Amino acid sequence: MKSTLTPLATAALLFISTANAEFTIDLTGNNAHDNQNPLNIAFTDGANSAIATFIPTGGNFNSNSGDFGIGDDQIDGTSEIVTITFDNPIEFNFIDFGGVGSNVADGARLTIGGTSTNLFTGVAGFSGASDKYTPASPIALAIGQSIIVTGSSATSSFDIQTISVSIIPEPNTYALLAGFCALGFVMVRRRSVK
Repeated sequence: MKSTLTPLATAALLFISTANAEFTIDLTGNNAHDNQNPLNIAFTDGANSAIATFIPTGGNFNSNSGDFGIGDDQIDGTSEIVTITFDNPIEFNFIDFGGVGSNVADGARLTIGGTSTNLFTGVAGFSGASDKYTPASPIALAIGQSIIVTGSSATSSFDIQTISVSIIPEPNTYALLAGFCALGFVMVRRRSVK
């Protein structure tokens, strides 16, 4: 039986099967993260792994069954700040808050890779109904770049619930994928010649 897969189709199947896995980091949960400074959370997709490091400014982390913040399980004003870094390149997919209001006085300030956005009901990409910010497309962050969360004003008060990221495969992973594509091409070519 002849294979009907072209080399391009074989390569596409390999890349589809190795797409970046999305991880949702849940920061809530019955005091699971109380007083941890910094807080390190590891995650893996089997081939790649990463550690998210959360650093609080303005107090210690505090969490309960539905909220995560600083001091009182909230991020209050502009003096409480959460800085998140990763030990591998990632793509930022979304962040889910609780308690973000309808204007800048009740909002969250999110800085991703140096670009800041005030989030509140009505801002593009931010759902006021679910308090979830999803950029138009995932935002790539290199090692050393960070996600920073604070209040958009001195009167802001909200919490962080979940963050979704994907690990960007390291260059050696791409080399491995290229090798598999070449092997697939040779196998398909040999079958079609017989």
